[in-house]
Amino acid sequence: MYHLKDLHLAIRIADLHSISAAGRELGMTPAAASAALQRLEKQIDCQLFSRSTRSMKLTQEGEVFIDTGRQALELLAGASTVLADNRGELKGEIRIALPSDLGRNLIRGWLDDFANQAPELTLTLFFGDHMSDLINQNLHLALRYGQLEDSSLKRRQLAMIHRVAIASPDYLAKSGIPKHPNELNQHKILILNRGGEPWNKWRFSHKGAGYEVHVRGNKICNDGAVIRDWALAGEGIAYKSWLDVAADVHQGRLVLLFPDQLAEKIPLQLVYLHTDYPRLKIRKTIDFINQGIQEFCRSYPL
Repeated sequence: MYHLKDLHLAIRIADLHSISAAGRELGMTPAAASAALQRLEKQIDCQLFSRSTRSMKLTQEGEVFIDTGRQALELLAGASTVLADNRGELKGEIRIALPSDLGRNLIRGWLDDFANQAPELTLTLFFGDHMSDLINQNLHLALRYGQLEDSSLKRRQLAMIHRVAIASPDYLAKSGIPKHPNELNQHKILILNRGGEPWNKWRFSHKGAGYEVHVRGNKICNDGAVIRDWALAGEGIAYKSWLDVAADVHQGRLVLLFPDQLAEKIPLQLVYLHTDYPRLKIRKTIDFINQGIQEFCRSYPL
């Protein structure tokens, strides 16, 4: 009989199309992962993957086995979950993807408190401003801005948030205060690169009608926390979620520009696979983050 760890490895290889990536995720060397897969294939007398130098593709028999194996692991996990939930236990791992700036500077602290209250819970965080893939990254939760396009995911909307243009008092004292968004290209602009594309179309609104300003950046980064750091250092004007900069604005480190031209709010939501939500640890984590967001929005209204 094969080991469940080997089955789990084969499923992650199928998800990631890579032995080394799946092994790395599970703390195995490529050689150990390859040996485990070969052991599994020998035990079930079936070749699960067609191998090439670039990827791993499931064979027809492999697709049947992996689909069935995935269901079996979900049933086993479900049985363990029911027992833990009935006991009110928060245990096991929870893997969460968070936007870089918001995650590091606000939510990570809340989750530290949450994890300290549940010593049997392992917290694994992933920071980044790209769109996380819950299946390929084996995530339980991802915090996202904007509308949900993937219909296979469930969501919990936490708040509706403005995006705002901000700059430091020092920068504005040296470079002047723009009176209208159309003047932005007369200034140094700090641009977030999302998914390989510069986010250079900033949205504003006038008398209820939304419009975009196409900006040109002198500094570009794929990390939202760096964009905020540049703004605080007086390097230029940035376009950020209000949650990222609210405390800085209220405490005078940053200045809110164009308060009468704010674009419509966008949703901030936690997304998850529909099979994950019944777990107590998922429900409790969602409730904990939601409580933190609600309290923060009450403390820093816009």
